[in-house]
Amino acid sequence: MKRICILTQSHLCKNPRVVKEAKTLSKAGYNVIILTTFTSEALLKEDLEVIDTSCIQYFGATNIIVSQSNFFRRTYIRFQRRLAGELVYRTGIQLPQALGYNAYGFLKAALQIKADLYISHQEMPTWVGCELIRKGYKVGFDFEDWYSHDLLPQARRQRPIKLLRKIEHFALIKGIFIYTTSDSMAAEMAKAYSVVMPATIYNVFPYSERERLDGIHKDRKDLSKVSMIWFSQTVGPGRGLELLIRALELVAIPIELHIRGNINLQYKTYLLDRFPNSLGHAIYFHDIVSNYELISRLAEHDIGLALEQATPESRNLTVTNKFFQYLQAGLAVIASDTLGQTEIANKAINAIFTYKNDSREDLAKQLTRLISKKYMLKQSKKNALTIVQERYSWEYEEKRLILAISKANL
Repeated sequence: MKRICILTQSHLCKNPRVVKEAKTLSKAGYNVIILTTFTSEALLKEDLEVIDTSCIQYFGATNIIVSQSNFFRRTYIRFQRRLAGELVYRTGIQLPQALGYNAYGFLKAALQIKADLYISHQEMPTWVGCELIRKGYKVGFDFEDWYSHDLLPQARRQRPIKLLRKIEHFALIKGIFIYTTSDSMAAEMAKAYSVVMPATIYNVFPYSERERLDGIHKDRKDLSKVSMIWFSQTVGPGRGLELLIRALELVAIPIELHIRGNINLQYKTYLLDRFPNSLGHAIYFHDIVSNYELISRLAEHDIGLALEQATPESRNLTVTNKFFQYLQAGLAVIASDTLGQTEIANKAINAIFTYKNDSREDLAKQLTRLISKKYMLKQSKKNALTIVQERYSWEYEEKRLILAISKANL
């Protein structure tokens, strides 16, 4: 069996794209190894629930989970990354340690695996992948984001942008195959670096996961009202929720708004203070649930909200997991007109409804249009499932992954 090593730097429960990729490659007959960074015992426990370690090997190149035995090692690795970030900010020195924990240790661990093929995800593994190419190994790259164009300006101060651009360019030229999350992102990256346009593998999910639907209403309170859901790991400013609250002031028909994710008290209070309860709208907050349960909790609502901002550029170009999870759950989708989301909306008419980014009036108009016509909402939900079955499911997209892997001639 040919050995494929997937390089990532986050826990699997936070990165379904890696999980889907690993399962597909294992099913296709490859010996799959995932190499990552362990940062949390709780998250590691969740990781082991989403993969079968009898089929897929899972290792931590770096382990900074809190324990008495690794206190000094963990402290040193964290200090190393913090110092690298400070050097970027204060001197402009571009060090790979600023991309993640223990960059050179990660490279050493990857080399010890001696895989027939490596697939690099995320920033630091992209640097590792470039180093592996220089040492003669076959490496493909999955650009989950456009890393050098990610994050807002205030979050980029300690980010080695010059290094990111250098390794992106190298990877796009030397990688044995390249794919990313949307045609929009692929086209812009190809234009920026004057390279061949990468392939696209969307962040879709297996249609078969709908077999897990429990048919229970745990979130909804009033079934006579239309229910909308927005979710993310972290609920915070700059994600479109502020605009949504202002738009609801212009929507006369009462709705339920459900928000799921980790939220601090300050931001929760901010939203509650501005929410237009007087119009009959209601807002509810929910904790994160497991990946296994998520589709059921989404499916009990009517509309999924994809309120992505047009900045930074990477966010404008990509199509997130969230967007496709709404469709998979059978929801009509209200989406901002980012380039990535418009790319899908243009192929899913009457299932996805876009509004002009940063326009509360246009968002309110689209909401009112969908909420006021129950027959239209019902049909839109059916249309969402139809397009998932026909095109936007992992059963379709995994064929494109296998095609990309075939270019490696293992």
